[in-house]
Amino acid sequence: MASSLLTAILSLTALSSAITIPRRDIESNFLKLPAVAVDKPQTQHEAKRQEVLPLANSQTGTRYIINFSIGTPPQSVSVALDTGSSDTWVNPTCSAAGIQDSIDLCNSFPLYDPSASTTSDDTGISISLAYGKGAAEVEYFTDDFLLGGTKVVAQQFGVASSSSDLPTGLMGVGPGIELTGYPTIIDQLASQGITNSRAFSLDLRDVDSSNGAIIFGGIDTMKYIGPLEKCPIIPAASAPDGFDRYWINMNSVGITKSGDIPKVYPDSSTPVFLDSGGTLSRLPTPIFNAIVADFPGATLDTSGSGLYIVDCSVASQSGTVDFAFGNTIVHVPYHEFIWFAGNNTCFVGVAADDSAPVLGDSFLRAAFVVYDQDNQNLHLANTADCGTNVVAIGKGPDAVPSITGGC
Repeated sequence: MASSLLTAILSLTALSSAITIPRRDIESNFLKLPAVAVDKPQTQHEAKRQEVLPLANSQTGTRYIINFSIGTPPQSVSVALDTGSSDTWVNPTCSAAGIQDSIDLCNSFPLYDPSASTTSDDTGISISLAYGKGAAEVEYFTDDFLLGGTKVVAQQFGVASSSSDLPTGLMGVGPGIELTGYPTIIDQLASQGITNSRAFSLDLRDVDSSNGAIIFGGIDTMKYIGPLEKCPIIPAASAPDGFDRYWINMNSVGITKSGDIPKVYPDSSTPVFLDSGGTLSRLPTPIFNAIVADFPGATLDTSGSGLYIVDCSVASQSGTVDFAFGNTIVHVPYHEFIWFAGNNTCFVGVAADDSAPVLGDSFLRAAFVVYDQDNQNLHLANTADCGTNVVAIGKGPDAVPSITGGC
């Protein structure tokens, strides 16, 4: 799904990865997939669409890569997880991936060969996919997906004939069949009985963590604090951009400086779209101006990006940027909200946007979020880590367990 670009400066960073064996709990109807985190090479115009997966993170632009297999026999693929789109596709054109580091990153991932799979079927349908940065021409196939040892039969997905400015394919976990016209991976997991319903939880973790996860059909009660706040998803007809995405209403934004009392900005209620594909958050200009005015030592970037530079040492201060949803306030520590762009350059993790406000990774690193497509709700809490206890998401209007976080 198309989204606007931000302008910022990113240093090139080396590829880092750590492969973890996924967990499939057949009896409990959930599927937990860790992911590898790789540094995302970018030019200064690519700050918005940073596709990333559950979950290892780093202090520069990072994309979260999910590893699984397609076909018979299984062929390994690596794609980026994106809550901002709904199509899954593979095989980006590496020669057109952008700068050399993006090309090298793209070439480090395996490609899928439909002709080498006995279960592959070409639908004969082609489509153009456009993103905030990059585009792809894909042809739809169906084939079996193997996710952590669990088979999803005859999943439809795209195989790119060409793409630009995208070093990986994507696994879109946004709202499904209403947009794509075919059952997405979230739809298929539920319809094939792997999960109880079309729901998953996402836990990006903080910039210093080496772990994170997406849990299809489940939540980990030891990864958050307090209750899960239920937030109705705004229907497309009422959404700021008119699209069926993960839009919810945010009650307010504020800041708590180190040693000060919390400050709430007036008139800071706004619809927001939760997007794991965005490095930064993007908020209406009055809210943006209030945050950067209060952020310690923030100064306008003279390169014209519209962003604010901050001394990287501010990350060690104990302040938070505070986002309120119903009775829950998600407190984002400075060290999560600051974007470490490399070369000792740090930015306040927010940009101005008066058309389609987004809470990206600078917010999501501090939030545990459950995406319930069946009931059209998101559930939010402050992230934490005090062990693991995965509980299945059920069916019906109360599918997401009302369990207070164990931390």
